[in-house]
Amino acid sequence: MALKTILENLDDVPEALKAEYKEIDGKFVLQLDGIDAHPTVVNLKTAFERVKGDKKKLTTDLDGANAKLAELPEDFDAEEWVRLKAEAGDPNDPENKAKKDEHLQSQKKVFEQRIANLETKHANELKSKETEIAERDDVIASVLVEDGLTKALVDAGVSKDFLKAARAMLKPSVKVVRDDDGARRAIVETDLGEEEIGKYVTNWAQSDEGRVFIAKPSGGDAGGGKGQQFADNPWDSGNGKRPNLTKQQQLISENPAKARLMAQAAGATVTW
Repeated sequence: MALKTILENLDDVPEALKAEYKEIDGKFVLQLDGIDAHPTVVNLKTAFERVKGDKKKLTTDLDGANAKLAELPEDFDAEEWVRLKAEAGDPNDPENKAKKDEHLQSQKKVFEQRIANLETKHANELKSKETEIAERDDVIASVLVEDGLTKALVDAGVSKDFLKAARAMLKPSVKVVRDDDGARRAIVETDLGEEEIGKYVTNWAQSDEGRVFIAKPSGGDAGGGKGQQFADNPWDSGNGKRPNLTKQQQLISENPAKARLMAQAAGATVTW
């Protein structure tokens, strides 16, 4: 008779075999040596390892499938995907590959044209903006120069009859600079460096070149000294005046440039 491996009690077990049983969790278990080599145990162990391997593979496959599903959009339509895949055909088919390449090239040309159009549009907008900025800067510079010169000449006592001529003569020397904070100002570049318009015009009005443009004093010394002998424009014919030909010739001989400006200021035709 075969021995049972697990018994509820040892009542029916011969006395000589009771020592081979060990009580575990309220039951009596037969103690066996080399149980792992028993064919039945080996078969069970092999089956268990196979089941454990299959379970591990299924778990891995399930995790992979869940990861792919997580990437699909919520409105994914499996039937539509199957239909599109069928229409796409075999990717290794040369004919299908040619069609795909042709489509890609067509799309590439479309996007290249769009990029070219955007670049052209951007370039035109940039050019227009640069032109607008240049025109604005020219207006600002003109206002700064014109207003700055006019104020400085008036403050220096230049006659209103010669104001236009004096401004035209000095304007080429004036330029507009921009400070580090972005503020613009008009200055004159001299041999000694930059000089503010007011200071430059004041010094110029006190020079031999500038004195002839200064308004004639109205006091007892109205005749003026040597530096003011031409305070009146010798070409001026307004208000019943007669041009002073003698002074004209003297001024033309001494300083043709000044004579030309004064003649132009009076509206006379310059022929020298």
